[in-house]
Amino acid sequence: MLPDLRPVGELKNIGPYMVKVFERIGIHTVQDLLDSSYRELKDKMISAGIKPHILMFYSIEMGIQGRVWSDITPSEKMELKSCWEISISRVHHF
Repeated sequence: MLPDLRPVGELKNIGPYMVKVFERIGIHTVQDLLDSSYRELKDKMISAGIKPHILMFYSIEMGIQGRVWSDITPSEKMELKSCWEISISRVHHF
C-alpha cells in the first residue's frame, strides 16, 4: 500500500487548531499520523507544551476512519479512554 501523503488537515474533524498542533509535533501528512501511536502523539503534545484532551483523540480516530467525531460509539470511547489513561499514568510518573 502506498503512503498517504495528503496533508493531515484534509482529514475529517481536523481543523486549523489541530493542524497547528500537528505542525508543532512534526505531523504533516496523514501517513505521519498513521505511523504514530496515541501514546506518542500525547507525549509529543506534552513535550511541546500543548495540553492534550481526550476529545482530540476521539476526533483523530474518527477522522482516520472518515467519520465525524460525534459518531464515536461507547465501545470506541472506552477503547480510546483505556489508551489515554495508560498514557497519562506513564507521563505523570516521570
